[in-house]
Amino acid sequence: RQRRSRAPVSGAPQVGTNMTELTNAQRYARGIDVLRRLGGPDYDVQLKAAAETAPDLARLTVEFAYGDVIARDGLALPLRQVVTVAALLGHRNAERQLRYHMVGYLNAGGEPRTLIELLFVSIAVLGFPVAIHAIALLRDIFKERGIEQARVAPREDDGSASFAAGRAAMARMLGDADASEAEWHAQSAVFAQWTVAF
Repeated sequence: RQRRSRAPVSGAPQVGTNMTELTNAQRYARGIDVLRRLGGPDYDVQLKAAAETAPDLARLTVEFAYGDVIARDGLALPLRQVVTVAALLGHRNAERQLRYHMVGYLNAGGEPRTLIELLFVSIAVLGFPVAIHAIALLRDIFKERGIEQARVAPREDDGSASFAAGRAAMARMLGDADASEAEWHAQSAVFAQWTVAF
């Protein structure tokens, strides 16, 4: 069997290695390697804290969550971190982990603006409270890292441009925007207008 050749880091097995071929020690080494990339110098602070109470929980976190899942091929590490941040936003009760993975996304080479845009998506899916809470975390992270972000300019039109842009997005995503909007109108015209424009 041929495998893609990637140089192992820190003694961990190659990223393309089949999971069933790894020993627990190799899975752990692979997980630690990913944690170092995401967490920076203090990558193991939370891990050590967990190990004081539940050593097996800490070990399984490294072996499975990082060694098996996060280290998989198929998605680039920054994209996996975006997915992780999005999932944690939905949790609404995992602030420490959310902050860790926002930082991990940046450490993996992700763009700060992507995290900002993710909060806009979270408004539509999860609501304003989630985004407003997360923006405070993000602001602190940016300040600590010296990241200067240009402010996103507010729209100054009467709303018609937003509505047109929303209709165009619906057409791309749903195919038949007219049918979807008509269905929403049947329930509430105001709801339909807000959904399209916002």
